[in-house]
Amino acid sequence: MFNNLQKIGKIVATHGLKGEVKFKLESNLILVKDIKNEQFFLESSSKNLDVFEVEKSYFLNKKHIIALENIKDIESAQKLINSLVYVKKESEIVEEEFSYIGFECFYQKNSYGKVIDEMFNGAHDLIKVEIDNKQIWVPCVEFYLEKIDIESKKIYVKQIEVLL
Repeated sequence: MFNNLQKIGKIVATHGLKGEVKFKLESNLILVKDIKNEQFFLESSSKNLDVFEVEKSYFLNKKHIIALENIKDIESAQKLINSLVYVKKESEIVEEEFSYIGFECFYQKNSYGKVIDEMFNGAHDLIKVEIDNKQIWVPCVEFYLEKIDIESKKIYVKQIEVLL
C-alpha cells in the first residue's frame, strides 16, 4: 500500500475543542494546491493506516490547521497526534522545493566545499559553503558564480578571494 503513497508531513498537535489539528508539512515540500477534499492517509505509531478527507484547511499565526472528516472533538483529534501524513503519489498538491544544499563547490577546478545552507537577502540568493571548518556566504550573482550544474549538483565559483 505504501508504494502508492508519498509522505508529506505529520500531525503535531490539536487545535481547539472541535477536533481540528495542526499539520506540519515536510520541510522540503511546498503546497501548490488547496488540500480541501484531499484524501490523507494517516499512519499511527502502531503502523495502522487510516484514511480521512480534509474538510477544512487554513493558516492561523503561521500554523496550518486542518479539519478531517469524522473527527469532531478533541479526544478523537488527540489520538491523531504524531501520525505521519501521506497522500497518493499521483496527487499534485505538493512539490519538492529546489535547494542548493548538498551541492559541491569547485574553485579553480578543485573541490572547495559543500553548500550547507541557503537564504534570500532581499536582493539575491546566498549559499553558505563550508570550507575546512570555516563557513562563508557566497552571493549567487555572476561576479561569484561561474557555472551551476544542477544535474551533477556542482557549483563552480570564481572571485572567492574577495570573500575570504
